[in-house]
Amino acid sequence: MAFKGRHIAGRSIDNSSFLEEINLDKEKKRTFKFDFVLLICVLLLSGFGLLVIYSATMFSLSANVSDPAYHFKKQLTILIVSIFIFGALLFFNYRRFKRFWIIVFIANILLLISVLIFGYEVNATKGWIDLKFTSIQPSEFSKIFMIVCVAAVLSKWRSEKKPVVSFKKVILSIFIVFLTIGLILLEPDFGQSIIIFIVFVLMLFVSGANFLYVLGVIGVTIGGVFAGLKMGLIQQYQLDRLLIFLKPDVKPEGAGYNLIQSKIAIGSGKLFGKGLFLGTQTNLNYVPESRTDFIFSVIGEEFGFVGAFITIIIFAIIIWRCFKIARQASDQFGFMVCAGVGFLILTQMTINIGMTIGLMPIIGIPLPFLSYGGSNLLSIFIGISLVENVYMRREMRKDYEIANEEFK
Repeated sequence: MAFKGRHIAGRSIDNSSFLEEINLDKEKKRTFKFDFVLLICVLLLSGFGLLVIYSATMFSLSANVSDPAYHFKKQLTILIVSIFIFGALLFFNYRRFKRFWIIVFIANILLLISVLIFGYEVNATKGWIDLKFTSIQPSEFSKIFMIVCVAAVLSKWRSEKKPVVSFKKVILSIFIVFLTIGLILLEPDFGQSIIIFIVFVLMLFVSGANFLYVLGVIGVTIGGVFAGLKMGLIQQYQLDRLLIFLKPDVKPEGAGYNLIQSKIAIGSGKLFGKGLFLGTQTNLNYVPESRTDFIFSVIGEEFGFVGAFITIIIFAIIIWRCFKIARQASDQFGFMVCAGVGFLILTQMTINIGMTIGLMPIIGIPLPFLSYGGSNLLSIFIGISLVENVYMRREMRKDYEIANEEFK
């Protein structure tokens, strides 16, 4: 097709000059632009997490562990690996994930199936795969995979004239999410399943889909939960864990023990806390899972209300940056990915902190950047890398669209 000359900025230029100017603009806009506020906050929380993990584990060693800094060193190694992968992903254009989302989806399903076959149990959940040198929890990575796949399905494709979230797209996204949730429930891991569902509903809401579709998804899910209770698919001990936050004193030595001890630890910290390494509830191991699900209890006890408040403020800045970058994204896929990562951090933070102070069900959700665990830390760094990726390439898409329009 012939490429005609165009009038730009009040002057006429030929085809070669036009393309040359576009290329020059591209080179100018390829200059390194990075959201340092987001990265600094992420590194601050991750570094603070190392300190809190060390405090939570130095006096209460696990079986076959004699080094007080064992968990600290392991988490530090994972953090270094996460930062390296974070940096490596920045060189990979995030838009390629949209083209190959089916491969991402298949990889996600195969990973979840493999854990059911080759995985081992921790706390009655078969959710980890032993790789000899380390272990991974596939359900943590499934959250990021789900965000990428749903963002690709619900966003606008080049073959579409308008960015309409059709009923077909909604059904396909529901299939992706519910198949993922179904495999995770077989482990069973209700906490990760709940997180994935909430993030999906929020992504569906901001995608521009008809609100009736969102209500339909929520309604069907609620109906499925009641059906599971009626058919006995949800066991009583699982239901107790979900509802014990309403009355933890009913089973103070059973399901309510964790919550009671957590509230005591946080309350004893008062305004400024007892001081680093001086938390008695933590050091005497009264709070179970203090290095993972109840890491916020350690923060509350040792750093008090002020320390906990500052932690939440840093989380708020990270979430705000994710949503701000989403609004600046140059394509709908980038918008959806950033929004999904923002919703993921917001949901996990809210539920984790809420369950340590008795406002949310205890569903075994780690606190992003702070809780001990390699899969959780690595997966969330991958998510942040995608957000930074969208920010770095937010202007390059505009050049591409200009050139594409000229060829039409």
